[in-house]
Amino acid sequence: MKNLASCVFVASALALAGCKQEQAPGVYVEISLKNDTDIDKYVVFNPNIKTIEECEATFAQSLPAVMAHLPEAVPKNSTATGWKCYLKDPTKQK
Repeated sequence: MKNLASCVFVASALALAGCKQEQAPGVYVEISLKNDTDIDKYVVFNPNIKTIEECEATFAQSLPAVMAHLPEAVPKNSTATGWKCYLKDPTKQK
C-alpha cells in the first residue's frame, strides 16, 4: 500500500511538472521594422519577463521605449510593424 501511494504521488508530481509553462532566464523579442534600409528586424532581450505568455501580454507597453532607444545601426525613422516573443535567441535558431 505504501508503494502504491508513492507511485501515485510521483506520477502526480510528474504530470503537474509537465503542465507548467516553460520558463527561461528571460525572453527575446524580435521586432519587425519598416525603414529605408535593409534592416527589417531587431532583437531585444528582457530578463524581467520569464514566459512567452507574459511577454505577449505586456510587451506592447514596452515597445515605445524600445523604439525610442534603438542602437545607432538601426535607422531612427524605423517603425515597428509587429513583434514576436521567443525563449531562445531567434537569430541563433536558424
